[in-house]
Amino acid sequence: MTKARGKLIVFEGSDGSGKTTQAKLLLNLLKKKKISTVYISFPRYEKSMWGKMVRRYLDGDFGNDPDPYLISTLYAGDRMTAAPQLRKWLSEGKVVVANRYAPSSLCHMAAKFKKGPAREKYMKWQQHLEYKENGIPNEDMVVYLRVPANVSQKLMKVRKLDLHEKDKKYMEESFAIYEMVSKKKKNWVRVECSNDGKILPPGKIHKEVVEAVSSLI
Repeated sequence: MTKARGKLIVFEGSDGSGKTTQAKLLLNLLKKKKISTVYISFPRYEKSMWGKMVRRYLDGDFGNDPDPYLISTLYAGDRMTAAPQLRKWLSEGKVVVANRYAPSSLCHMAAKFKKGPAREKYMKWQQHLEYKENGIPNEDMVVYLRVPANVSQKLMKVRKLDLHEKDKKYMEESFAIYEMVSKKKKNWVRVECSNDGKILPPGKIHKEVVEAVSSLI
Protein backbone atom coordinates (compact mmCIF):
# COMPACT_ATOMS: atom_id res chain seq x y z
CA MET A 1 0.00 0.00 0.00
CA THR A 2 1.40 3.40 -1.00
CA LYS A 3 2.08 5.80 1.85
CA ALA A 4 0.18 9.05 1.91
CA ARG A 5 2.32 12.00 0.89
CA GLY A 6 3.79 13.90 3.79
CA LYS A 7 3.29 17.59 4.49
CA LEU A 8 5.63 20.54 4.04
CA ILE A 9 5.06 23.17 6.72
CA VAL A 10 7.09 26.36 6.29
CA PHE A 11 7.71 29.09 8.85
CA GLU A 12 8.03 32.58 7.43
CA GLY A 13 8.15 36.13 8.74
CA SER A 14 10.33 39.17 9.17
CA ASP A 15 13.85 38.81 10.54
CA GLY A 16 13.68 38.44 14.31
CA SER A 17 10.15 37.03 14.33
CA GLY A 18 11.14 33.78 16.07
CA LYS A 19 10.93 31.38 13.13
CA THR A 20 13.66 29.06 14.41
CA THR A 21 12.15 28.88 17.89
CA GLN A 22 8.63 28.16 16.66
CA ALA A 23 9.72 25.67 14.00
CA LYS A 24 11.65 23.65 16.58
CA LEU A 25 8.83 23.82 19.12
CA LEU A 26 6.48 22.33 16.53
CA LEU A 27 9.08 19.72 15.56
CA ASN A 28 9.46 18.59 19.16
CA LEU A 29 5.69 18.42 19.65
CA LEU A 30 5.23 16.26 16.57
CA LYS A 31 8.00 13.93 17.73
CA LYS A 32 6.33 13.58 21.14
CA LYS A 33 3.15 12.61 19.33
CA LYS A 34 5.11 9.94 17.43
CA ILE A 35 4.52 11.68 14.11
CA SER A 36 7.35 11.08 11.67
CA THR A 37 8.89 14.49 11.16
CA VAL A 38 12.12 16.16 10.05
CA TYR A 39 13.52 19.70 10.23
CA ILE A 40 15.36 21.76 7.64
CA SER A 41 16.48 25.38 7.67
CA PHE A 42 17.22 27.63 4.70
CA PRO A 43 19.60 28.98 3.59
CA ARG A 44 21.89 26.02 4.32
CA TYR A 45 24.93 28.21 4.95
CA GLU A 46 27.34 25.36 5.73
CA LYS A 47 25.79 22.47 3.80
CA SER A 48 25.71 23.72 0.22
CA MET A 49 27.93 25.83 -2.01
CA TRP A 50 24.86 27.94 -2.82
CA GLY A 51 24.26 28.55 0.87
CA LYS A 52 27.86 29.59 1.39
CA MET A 53 27.48 32.15 -1.39
CA VAL A 54 24.30 33.48 0.25
CA ARG A 55 26.28 33.93 3.47
CA ARG A 56 28.88 35.96 1.60
CA TYR A 57 26.14 38.13 0.11
CA LEU A 58 24.60 38.79 3.53
CA ASP A 59 28.04 39.62 4.92
CA GLY A 60 28.39 42.31 2.25
CA ASP A 61 31.06 40.61 0.13
CA PHE A 62 29.21 41.50 -3.09
CA GLY A 63 28.55 45.12 -2.24
CA ASN A 64 25.53 46.84 -0.75
CA ASP A 65 23.17 46.58 -3.71
CA PRO A 66 23.83 43.63 -6.06
CA ASP A 67 21.22 42.69 -8.65
CA PRO A 68 18.21 41.02 -6.91
CA TYR A 69 17.71 38.60 -9.79
CA LEU A 70 21.29 37.39 -9.51
CA ILE A 71 21.14 37.02 -5.71
CA SER A 72 17.80 35.21 -5.97
CA THR A 73 19.46 32.48 -8.03
CA LEU A 74 21.79 31.77 -5.08
CA TYR A 75 18.89 31.25 -2.69
CA ALA A 76 16.98 29.27 -5.32
CA GLY A 77 20.00 27.10 -6.06
CA ASP A 78 20.26 26.14 -2.40
CA ARG A 79 16.63 25.02 -2.35
CA MET A 80 16.95 23.27 -5.71
CA THR A 81 19.77 21.06 -4.44
CA ALA A 82 17.71 20.23 -1.35
CA ALA A 83 14.60 19.35 -3.39
CA PRO A 84 15.46 15.63 -3.95
CA GLN A 85 15.77 15.12 -0.19
CA LEU A 86 12.54 17.03 0.43
CA ARG A 87 10.68 14.90 -2.12
CA LYS A 88 12.08 11.73 -0.54
CA TRP A 89 10.91 12.74 2.92
CA LEU A 90 7.47 13.67 1.61
CA SER A 91 7.17 10.39 -0.32
CA GLU A 92 7.90 8.59 2.96
CA GLY A 93 4.94 10.33 4.57
CA LYS A 94 7.02 12.60 6.81
CA VAL A 95 6.00 16.03 8.04
CA VAL A 96 8.78 18.39 6.94
CA VAL A 97 9.13 21.48 9.14
CA ALA A 98 11.07 24.15 7.27
CA ASN A 99 12.54 27.29 8.76
CA ARG A 100 12.21 29.62 5.74
CA TYR A 101 11.73 28.54 2.13
CA ALA A 102 10.99 30.10 -1.27
CA PRO A 103 8.53 32.68 0.17
CA SER A 104 11.52 34.31 1.88
CA SER A 105 13.01 35.31 -1.46
CA LEU A 106 9.59 36.29 -2.77
CA CYS A 107 9.05 38.79 0.03
CA HIS A 108 12.58 39.92 0.84
CA MET A 109 13.95 40.29 -2.67
CA ALA A 110 10.77 41.89 -4.00
CA ALA A 111 11.40 44.65 -1.47
CA LYS A 112 14.43 45.63 -3.55
CA PHE A 113 12.07 46.93 -6.23
CA LYS A 114 9.72 49.90 -6.12
CA LYS A 115 6.05 49.03 -5.91
CA GLY A 116 4.68 48.59 -9.41
CA PRO A 117 5.44 46.68 -12.64
CA ALA A 118 9.12 45.96 -11.85
CA ARG A 119 8.22 44.36 -8.52
CA GLU A 120 5.36 42.36 -10.03
CA LYS A 121 7.62 41.14 -12.84
CA TYR A 122 10.23 39.99 -10.33
CA MET A 123 7.67 38.13 -8.18
CA LYS A 124 6.30 36.22 -11.18
CA TRP A 125 9.84 35.38 -12.29
CA GLN A 126 10.84 34.15 -8.82
CA GLN A 127 7.81 31.88 -8.50
CA HIS A 128 8.41 30.42 -11.96
CA LEU A 129 12.12 29.85 -11.27
CA GLU A 130 11.56 28.07 -7.96
CA TYR A 131 8.48 25.93 -8.57
CA LYS A 132 8.48 25.42 -12.35
CA GLU A 133 12.08 25.67 -13.57
CA ASN A 134 13.75 24.17 -10.46
CA GLY A 135 10.76 22.01 -9.49
CA ILE A 136 10.94 22.42 -5.72
CA PRO A 137 7.97 20.97 -3.76
CA ASN A 138 5.08 23.30 -3.03
CA GLU A 139 4.34 24.17 0.59
CA ASP A 140 1.23 22.60 2.11
CA MET A 141 1.10 25.41 4.64
CA VAL A 142 3.06 28.58 5.34
CA VAL A 143 2.90 29.75 8.95
CA TYR A 144 3.44 33.49 8.80
CA LEU A 145 4.73 34.78 12.14
CA ARG A 146 3.48 38.35 12.03
CA VAL A 147 5.83 40.81 13.74
CA PRO A 148 5.82 44.46 12.57
CA ALA A 149 9.18 45.80 11.39
CA ASN A 150 9.57 48.20 14.33
CA VAL A 151 9.14 45.34 16.81
CA SER A 152 11.56 43.00 15.00
CA GLN A 153 14.15 45.80 14.90
CA LYS A 154 13.98 46.01 18.70
CA LEU A 155 14.39 42.25 19.02
CA MET A 156 17.53 42.23 16.86
CA LYS A 157 19.44 44.86 18.83
CA VAL A 158 21.20 42.13 20.80
CA ARG A 159 22.73 40.40 17.78
CA LYS A 160 25.06 41.15 14.88
CA LEU A 161 22.99 42.32 11.91
CA ASP A 162 23.43 41.22 8.31
CA LEU A 163 23.04 43.31 5.17
CA HIS A 164 19.24 43.09 5.22
CA GLU A 165 18.72 43.55 8.94
CA LYS A 166 20.72 46.79 9.06
CA ASP A 167 18.36 48.54 6.64
CA LYS A 168 15.27 49.72 8.51
CA LYS A 169 13.45 51.00 5.41
CA TYR A 170 14.09 47.71 3.63
CA MET A 171 12.76 45.76 6.62
CA GLU A 172 9.59 47.83 6.59
CA GLU A 173 9.10 47.23 2.87
CA SER A 174 9.63 43.46 3.14
CA PHE A 175 7.13 43.36 6.03
CA ALA A 176 4.57 45.14 3.82
CA ILE A 177 5.09 42.49 1.12
CA TYR A 178 4.68 39.68 3.66
CA GLU A 179 1.41 41.32 4.67
CA MET A 180 0.20 41.46 1.09
CA VAL A 181 1.23 37.91 0.17
CA SER A 182 -0.20 36.41 3.38
CA LYS A 183 -3.62 37.83 2.50
CA LYS A 184 -3.54 36.53 -1.07
CA LYS A 185 -2.17 33.01 -0.63
CA LYS A 186 -4.77 30.47 0.51
CA ASN A 187 -2.18 28.14 2.05
CA TRP A 188 -0.82 30.86 4.38
CA VAL A 189 -1.96 31.24 7.99
CA ARG A 190 -1.21 34.38 10.00
CA VAL A 191 -0.09 34.09 13.62
CA GLU A 192 0.06 37.33 15.61
CA CYS A 193 3.30 37.40 17.60
CA SER A 194 3.19 40.81 19.26
CA ASN A 195 0.88 43.05 21.22
CA ASP A 196 1.27 46.76 21.96
CA GLY A 197 4.75 46.76 20.44
CA LYS A 198 5.99 43.83 22.54
CA ILE A 199 6.69 40.26 21.46
CA LEU A 200 4.42 37.62 22.97
CA PRO A 201 5.86 34.72 25.04
CA PRO A 202 7.07 31.81 22.84
CA GLY A 203 4.64 29.43 24.56
CA LYS A 204 1.65 31.57 23.67
CA ILE A 205 2.77 31.86 20.06
CA HIS A 206 3.38 28.11 19.93
CA LYS A 207 -0.19 27.48 21.08
CA GLU A 208 -1.48 29.57 18.17
CA VAL A 209 0.83 27.75 15.76
CA VAL A 210 -0.45 24.35 16.90
CA GLU A 211 -4.02 25.47 16.40
CA ALA A 212 -3.16 26.77 12.93
CA VAL A 213 -1.54 23.53 11.73
CA SER A 214 -4.00 21.15 13.45
CA SER A 215 -6.15 20.86 10.29
CA LEU A 216 -3.12 19.67 8.32
CA ILE A 217 -1.71 17.05 10.66
